[in-house]
Amino acid sequence: MQNVKAIFLDMDGTILRSNNRASEETAQILNQLREQGYKVFLATGRAYEEIHLLIPDDLTFDGVISSNGTLGHIGETVLFEHDLSVEAVNSIVTAAQQDGIYYEVFPFSEPRFALEQDKAWMLKMIDGDKPEAVHQSEWLSRHEAIDGKLTWRTDIPSDMGYSKIYLFHPELAHIQQFREKMMAQSEEWNIEVSNSTPNNVETMAYQINKGTGIEEMCAHYNIAISDTLVIGDSDNDRTMFEKGAVTVAMANAASHIKAMTDYETDDDNNAEGAAQFLKKHLLN
Repeated sequence: MQNVKAIFLDMDGTILRSNNRASEETAQILNQLREQGYKVFLATGRAYEEIHLLIPDDLTFDGVISSNGTLGHIGETVLFEHDLSVEAVNSIVTAAQQDGIYYEVFPFSEPRFALEQDKAWMLKMIDGDKPEAVHQSEWLSRHEAIDGKLTWRTDIPSDMGYSKIYLFHPELAHIQQFREKMMAQSEEWNIEVSNSTPNNVETMAYQINKGTGIEEMCAHYNIAISDTLVIGDSDNDRTMFEKGAVTVAMANAASHIKAMTDYETDDDNNAEGAAQFLKKHLLN
């Protein structure tokens, strides 16, 4: 690992615990890596505006790739932005309505939203106890969304730029069927389809993902892809593993994800597995 200059980290299931927060211990280790000259980046499916709510105030990054590669920031400066077309947004929302799939539309410059006409059945879907198949962190995120992050609109504005749509259903077979439907439409609708848990689907602009975000961030800093290390845990990290030189799966990752990587952390995300791996292998 002596060539590593840049580290790209997923959030959910990686540096975030199951309570959707990063620990002070993780922040301390990541800041120490930056002090020793490593470039440290986030590469997350989450929206840019919510990231600061989930990490300690003193944790800073050399760059942030958010919404699965559609948006790149260095500080508050936008490095790149890849819009999901309004036509695609309308088509995906219509499909979600028809199939009873919970959804959140993410504009670049406004809070996430769903349509008012779908509010009653969407809220009912995530009411009550957590279904057994759903990850604790994802169920918590849905409740955090409806408690203040998600807004309700009467229509889909045509004058906005959109980063992604998040789609969810508690029944695995139902969301898997919907994911396959979205993948079948990927070229016609010009969309990229991914997922961060078995219970969700995420749609972005065509051929835009975390891997392309890494390429764009490295190009800006003039860092060779061969000098990168990436850590993740889920399917939306596949493109990171395909691009990164040193690839690391979390101990809590599924077996098909671990099969893609060179290394595996000793500990899971609730025991700072990512930070402890970096401390062990990179910190002097």
